[in-house]
Amino acid sequence: MHGGVGNTDAEKILLADGYLPVRLPESQSLLGTFRRWLAMKRILRKISPKSLVVCQFPLYPRMYQLMISQFREKNIDIILLVADIDGLKDGNPSLLIKELKQMASFNYFVVHNNAMMKYLSHQLPAAQFVQWGPFDFLTKPQFILRKISNEICFAGNLGKSKFLDELDQLPQLYFHTYGPDPSPLLKAARNCKWYGVFDPYELPAMIQGSFGLIWDGDSIHQASGSLGEYMQYINHHKLSLYILAGMPVLAPVFAGSAGYIRENGIGWLINSLDEIPGLISALTDDDYQRAIINMRNMANDISEGKHLRSALREMENLIKNPTIRGGI
Repeated sequence: MHGGVGNTDAEKILLADGYLPVRLPESQSLLGTFRRWLAMKRILRKISPKSLVVCQFPLYPRMYQLMISQFREKNIDIILLVADIDGLKDGNPSLLIKELKQMASFNYFVVHNNAMMKYLSHQLPAAQFVQWGPFDFLTKPQFILRKISNEICFAGNLGKSKFLDELDQLPQLYFHTYGPDPSPLLKAARNCKWYGVFDPYELPAMIQGSFGLIWDGDSIHQASGSLGEYMQYINHHKLSLYILAGMPVLAPVFAGSAGYIRENGIGWLINSLDEIPGLISALTDDDYQRAIINMRNMANDISEGKHLRSALREMENLIKNPTIRGGI
């Protein structure tokens, strides 16, 4: 139901832990829709009221939405894995209202981090929450020799990250970029190199640079635009990529992952990309290598799916013991 590597790996972890897949046949035809409806009815007949269902949000296909609503009518416990909140991401208030209304039907949420938990607990005060932490990324860690330099890596959907068009304003830095839809400005910048699009599971062994950049929005100077504002609520999947690559992180001081980065000593926090040259010049090699060392155990946990497994065990315990209160 979700195509991103983080969502795909979440499904792999659930299957490995004994959860059974709930899938409807794919089809766009009228006959196919009828077959999906019949398949949904078969699932509803077979599923036990004592079942526990884990569902990723947003849930886009309407037939799945209908099936989940039927599960709720059977009093089946449902854990919602919140991958994204599109209304916040897209700066779309009407969509956000719709999503919050959908979420209000659920009681149990696994969310990215403390910032997302605070936001949703204010909107959904009766719900219970546990934190996912960094996305699990089911591929092998790749710790190659790295040294301090002015070379920065950025991996992701390049077409949506408009700040990349301003990287030529930072001639003291050199950027290695990976992902689809680079703009002509990015490709023409003398201090940037675009490598192309690759299998995400191969990227930890491929990406070059001394630092992995977490940033989004319309400007290199501040968090602007809906994607810039959205950074405060989420853990970017690229955080896990950089950890698996043993590449210390540069991230916004206001990012949802900022506390995790600071507490684990795996990178440095900035208010603007303008701060990066001065920050790098002030770092010692010991500072840099210590951040890499701090990433090693974290990389193993991420590559083995321990974060989602831990969050699910915590939520399952909350459901079995309703006197325990999850959340803030």
